[in-house]
Formats: sequence, C-alpha cells, structure tokens
Amino acid sequence: MQSNLLLIEKYNRLQVSLLIILSLFFIGVILLNPSILTYYFQYYLLLITVTIIGIPHGFFDYSVAERLFKNHINWVYYFTAGYISLSLIYLLFWIYYPIASLIFFLMISIFHFGIEELNHIEYKDMSFYQIFVIGSMPIALPILFHSSDVFYIFNQIIGLDIDFSDINMFVYYLYFILLSVALYLNGIERSWVYLILILNFIVLPPLLSFILYFCFHHSIRHYIYSIYHDSLVPKKYETKKYLQTIIITSVFFTIIVLVSLQAYGQYSFDVIIVKYIFILLACLTLPHLILNIYYDTKKLNS
Repeated sequence: MQSNLLLIEKYNRLQVSLLIILSLFFIGVILLNPSILTYYFQYYLLLITVTIIGIPHGFFDYSVAERLFKNHINWVYYFTAGYISLSLIYLLFWIYYPIASLIFFLMISIFHFGIEELNHIEYKDMSFYQIFVIGSMPIALPILFHSSDVFYIFNQIIGLDIDFSDINMFVYYLYFILLSVALYLNGIERSWVYLILILNFIVLPPLLSFILYFCFHHSIRHYIYSIYHDSLVPKKYETKKYLQTIIITSVFFTIIVLVSLQAYGQYSFDVIIVKYIFILLACLTLPHLILNIYYDTKKLNS
C-alpha cells in the first residue's frame, strides 16, 4: 500500500508537470501567433486526444462493476446491456430534445467533474457547494470569457441556433467569489493547480482548454486513481497491456463511428467530430456517474 501511495504521488506530480508544460505552450502560441490554432486544428486535436486518453478511462467501469456484481451469475451481460441501454435512451433524448439534453449533459458533467475533483474525501463528506462550484469551472469559465465560441460549438452539437446575450459584470464577480471560497475550503495545497486551469479557461479557446482539462487533468488523474488506489486493472492483464488494449479498442470504435457518420450523415467533418465527441461523452457520462456514485456508497457501507 505504501508503494502505491508513493506511485500515486509520483504520477500525480508528472501529470501536473505535463499539464503545466502543455498549458504554457498553448498560452505562448495564443499570445504569439493565434492563427496557428485554427478551428480544424482544435477539432482534430480534440478527436485524437479524447479517443486516446479521454474515452478509454471509462473502461475501468467494468472492473468497478465486477467488484459490485461478481456474485451474480452472468453479471457482465446484464451490466453491459444496462450500460448500453441507458446510453441509448439518453441518445434518443438528444435526437428529440436536443436543448434539454444539452442542459442535462452540462449539469451531470458539472456533478461528475466536481466529485472527481473531491475524490480525496469520502463521498458522504463531500459538500454539494464545492462539488457544484469546482465542477462548473470547465463549463462556466469558457461561457463567461468565450461566449460566442462556446455557443457556436453548442449550436454545432444540437443543430440549432441558440442566441446569447451579454453577461452582466456582476455575474463575473459573483462566480469568482463563489469559486475562491470553494477552492479555499478544498485546501490551499490542493487548489493551487487550479490556477493554471483557470488561466487556460480564460485565455485559451474553449476546445483547447477542454482538451487540457478533460484529457490531461481529469482523465489522467482517473487513470492514476483507478490503477494505484483502487487497483482496477483486471488481474489477467499487466497495466501496460491493459492500457494498450483499451486505447486500441477506443481507436477502432472511433474510426468505425466516424466512417459511418461520414458515409451516411449530412454534416461536414468538423461538425461530425464535435457531435461525436460531446454526444458520446454525454451518453457515457450518465451511466459512468451513476455507477461510480453507487460504488462509492457501497464502499462506505462495506
């Protein structure tokens, strides 16, 4: 256990170092020559990073489910069917109620991100205020500082034209007061890394700041926690082999879906990318969140 704690500390330091290096690099680019970071560059970078880093971190859900349901016969079939069914039901809502589905996705994302940011404490001790405010950073800050870009992406996702109005300065002051309090309550030592994330959300285009947050902060931390804290790598795999397997699976799945959408869809490839990434993440986030909250509550009661 002690060796695992040392590994967690080591890889957490490496994760933060990588995040800082990439953040400073892109901030330097945006200040010196922002024309390099075209929309198409951001879309392709989003596709590559989410496929290789973001989506695969959800594969640990199978290991979570095994711990929860392994005493039930054929648990893997029931779990897979339930997981996919819940995702497909939510996908149907995206088709028929796109605006409501987008709002719901933003809400569950805030809740999911907030819980993950507070995973150093038990779920029962988490403050809803901290969950909501800290988890809202990847969504609220880009909306506050890059409204036109964010709503352009939203319109691509849902295929509708949503108008937005100017945001009152009072909202900026109120949000930063609430965020400062939430980060202070979370502890100064843990919260300093959020300064670079906040800077990213303010300075960088929304897709880039999302990539840095979701892939190089949220997802990599989830890998570290799942592998070295909860030991969720299946026993029949070595860690390296398992990571290779889930990444290859994610890549093949992405290729099949994109080729199908390109062949049968009526959208340009950039719209296909943004629809695929965000709607897929929405459909996977709902069962992922429910499963992990259930897992955390079961750990407390065991």
